[in-house]
Amino acid sequence: MNLRLALPVPLLVAAMVLGVSAPAYARNPHCAGGIQYVVGGLRDKGKGNLEDYQRQFQKAVQQLEQCATEDPEDAEAAGYLGWAYAETGDFAKAGTAFESAIEKLKTKGDLKKVEWATNNRDSYWANAFNDGIGKIGAAQAAYADYTQPPSNDADKTLREEAGKRYQEAIASLTNASLIRRNHPQTIRNLGSVYVFLGDFKKATEIYNSGLAVAPGDSALTESLRLSRTNYAAQLLEEKKYDEAISFFQDLLKADANNGELHSGLADALFQKAQLAEGEAKKPAFKIAGDSYAKAFSLRGDSPDLAFNAALAYQNAGEMALAETQWRNALKAKPGDVETISSLAATLAENKKYDEAITLLIEGLSANPKKEVLHRQLGGVYTKAGYNAKANEELMVFLAMKNGQPASDASAAAKGSGPAGDAGVKALASNGPPEDVISWEASGEKYDSWFYWSKRRALHFKSGIQIALSDWSKGPSGAPKK
Repeated sequence: MNLRLALPVPLLVAAMVLGVSAPAYARNPHCAGGIQYVVGGLRDKGKGNLEDYQRQFQKAVQQLEQCATEDPEDAEAAGYLGWAYAETGDFAKAGTAFESAIEKLKTKGDLKKVEWATNNRDSYWANAFNDGIGKIGAAQAAYADYTQPPSNDADKTLREEAGKRYQEAIASLTNASLIRRNHPQTIRNLGSVYVFLGDFKKATEIYNSGLAVAPGDSALTESLRLSRTNYAAQLLEEKKYDEAISFFQDLLKADANNGELHSGLADALFQKAQLAEGEAKKPAFKIAGDSYAKAFSLRGDSPDLAFNAALAYQNAGEMALAETQWRNALKAKPGDVETISSLAATLAENKKYDEAITLLIEGLSANPKKEVLHRQLGGVYTKAGYNAKANEELMVFLAMKNGQPASDASAAAKGSGPAGDAGVKALASNGPPEDVISWEASGEKYDSWFYWSKRRALHFKSGIQIALSDWSKGPSGAPKK
């Protein structure tokens, strides 16, 4: 997996502020007492007296909760309640209390105390956020790509370590999202942890929740797009073809000209078509071919898309459409032997024999030692009724299939082998061959001399030249049955 989600630069921890002026009215005793417990608890924490610190903050929560019930308009006390919740690790309640305090203080127009409450909330958020970012970095340092299985015991240990760090990152970033709710940067990074874990479904849920409260956030939108695309691909990898098809189709509603999405949809459709039976098979492949063709029209730099479209159409029995896509694939990747072979087969199926022959000869010009092209050329000659040329290619194919080239072609040609006197004459006329192959067929022994650069081969049996194969040009004259 090569997702690259940019993590923000860790923020500096905001300083918490104790300095709040005493109110000029008689404060509810639970509110006043709770505030005093917060102040005292922080002092104990600073001295390292953790037992008293914990005891004081537990009492602070009790007192300030009672305060909120009896005097809900004491906004400053609500800020202290958020502080107490955060110190006791209840980030959800802390976020609610801080938010309530900030809104009430804004309503009162007390901007100084708004800043006080906001800074205190953001201090806890920054600590949790930065810790989460640090844990992500530690996980990736331990095992760079968590979605890849380990190849040995050492990697297994490192991957397990990375998994622990990712879980810690989730815990910290979840706390950050609870204490500072609806914060896009926090939501993006929480979602990114699930992306790194390969849980694209959960990441998608998180990004969707973020966009519900921050619909204009471009980074969240892009993160969601990547996550959904990867989730659809994951469904395909898990062979959940119907779900993958539905997911890709849904994605395309919002991004109809995305070639990658059309390609993913085509992959899912093709895999599903392979499972179809009977009359359902051909139309299923036809739909897959249409999707591949659409993807290629949007990403013309990818010959594989045209190749796959042609293959799907061929399986659907749509030979005319297949021919078009094989041509597209060959244009995008000239000289590709597999594409040449496939296009030639389609041309022959469409009875365009001369075009198929020309194409195969061109292919052999660049790839004279491709056995499959010689076999195929012979087959097309046979279908077209060019029997003499078919026999020429049959000899080439049998020699390549049944024999092995001599280690020293020149020495083999000059020796007293099966070529005999005919070989001496051939050497005088053609020069030494580039390869000499001795082979057998139906109990008979043959010698074949290959002149690859001249695109021809001489075939000998019992000291007599029995055939010449020439694939430098096609047949002349009408076919003879």
